[in-house]
Amino acid sequence: MKRNGQCQGSARRAVRPFFATVRLCARQTLDGNLLGIYGEYAVRFVQFALLTMIWRALAAQGADLGGMTLRALLTYTLMASVWRQQLNILTPATSALWEGSIIGRFTRPVSILTSLAAETVGRWWVPVFVLYSLPLLLLSPLLGISCLPAGGLCGALALCSLALSASLGFALDLCFAALAMRLKNGCWAATQVREAVYELLSGAAIPFALMPAPVARALSLLPFGSLASAPLTIYVGTADPLPTLALQAAWNATLWPAALYVFRRSRERMVSYGG
Repeated sequence: MKRNGQCQGSARRAVRPFFATVRLCARQTLDGNLLGIYGEYAVRFVQFALLTMIWRALAAQGADLGGMTLRALLTYTLMASVWRQQLNILTPATSALWEGSIIGRFTRPVSILTSLAAETVGRWWVPVFVLYSLPLLLLSPLLGISCLPAGGLCGALALCSLALSASLGFALDLCFAALAMRLKNGCWAATQVREAVYELLSGAAIPFALMPAPVARALSLLPFGSLASAPLTIYVGTADPLPTLALQAAWNATLWPAALYVFRRSRERMVSYGG
């Protein structure tokens, strides 16, 4: 009993700094310029609305939707917008390198990876869910879009897939942060490359089903396909869940050791300016 109590106490001490950082970052974001925050969300909503209008126009003209129904395609686009922060992991690593604040993260009483993960959850996941994702979900019935999964099992497996997607996203973000270090503070270039690759290869904006079959199969096997397309296709019931989850797990097992190695080697050459 004493040993179990010690283990529980150690676990609480380990997670306490993480959640404390999450709360601090969330408060900083929500106490800031909400007008600027809502400006970003307004642009995101316009992008979502334009995509839904395009899909409806294509369906009205009898276009081939790649085997997807209009309902599934609209739900896919809705959840891609709702889950964007989880599907496209962007930690403060690259921006902190440019600002010079990344040095302070190495002096905190938690690991650099734990610090980056906590800041990501606090700065983006919590505010985006409260100010954008939840309102969009509540508004979706008025827009004629269902936010429900294809079935209860599909919804549960999609959440498992979303967790694997977020984990893989953190690994890929470390790789791009290492690229920025290798470029000697080429943070802007690394960020632009990352965003372009994500939008093109993840299936978040354009589902793979709407692409030519050989291209769709190739993209679905890449790690970026496991970021967005995997959880979204499981959610709408257009993918076989077990092979999709197995591929995501395989990419996690492959890329995490590589990302940790590359990040560890690259930070030895880190050059950071600022405060």
